[in-house]
Amino acid sequence: MPEYNITRLNFREVPVSPSGRRGMGADVSLSLVNSYPIALEVPPLSFDILVPNCGADEPYIRLADAMTDIINVEPYSDVEVEVGGIVRELPKPLLQNCPGSHSSPLDLLLGDYIHGNDTTVFVRGSSLPSPDTPEWISALMASVTVPVPFPGKSFDKLIKNFSLTDTKFKFPGIFSNEAPTVSGNIVVIAGLPKEMNFGINVTRVRANADVFYKGKKLGVLNLKEWQHAQSERIEPKKGEDASLKIQSRIEDAPLNITDDDVLQDIVGQYILGNAISLKIVALVNVEISTVLGDLVVKELPAEGVVPVQS
Repeated sequence: MPEYNITRLNFREVPVSPSGRRGMGADVSLSLVNSYPIALEVPPLSFDILVPNCGADEPYIRLADAMTDIINVEPYSDVEVEVGGIVRELPKPLLQNCPGSHSSPLDLLLGDYIHGNDTTVFVRGSSLPSPDTPEWISALMASVTVPVPFPGKSFDKLIKNFSLTDTKFKFPGIFSNEAPTVSGNIVVIAGLPKEMNFGINVTRVRANADVFYKGKKLGVLNLKEWQHAQSERIEPKKGEDASLKIQSRIEDAPLNITDDDVLQDIVGQYILGNAISLKIVALVNVEISTVLGDLVVKELPAEGVVPVQS
């Protein structure tokens, strides 16, 4: 494979059947350099886009169909390649957890991509090529599977703000072995990358959240159970990307204390009526509803400051 740059990537909803069923379309522009004294016109070519399965020895999973436009190649010139792809549905093997794991091939693929790690997809000539493609070219391409590096994109700043509003803490008695509990409204502001031009709705959230007071870890807020959520799109200001406001309610979530000295300090300030602010550092899982079905995006980093009310 020659070196190439992905100059444009756009995802959108597209119709995939006469009945009105919709899928996900991808428009990709690639740029590469022709370093040779060769001129030719490449006809439209069809490809199967494959992704890794659970194990390296397992068959790849066919995820999408793709087709190139006519490609004009001039000697010693940049070559622009336009590719359109369609994901008609998510194959069942892509969504099933791998043996001995809580992650599916889709989880692994998304996890690498959204944390900025390069992934690999596989491209093979389509078994249903375009009628404009010469038969010998189609047969040759269908016999070859090429690994294609796909650069990840870090979404570590995807969650712009994570907060708890109307927060109520319940502290146990002095001689009680029970953990403090927290109730409140989770409010998350998440950025929507400009490549995502399709509707999404967050239906559930959960998180693994560490709680700090004055730089010292107080404990772990137990939000491991899925919480019902709702979301609304916030239209962007000029020059900014759109955002998604996600809200969820928690009631009496246990706060597992890891440092009793920090707790005593907080309780003392709480009894005196002093203002208390806690910092929360979380890894958030979100379940989103899309045209392709429900997907789970795992371990998005987030942090925020929570005021404690008496």
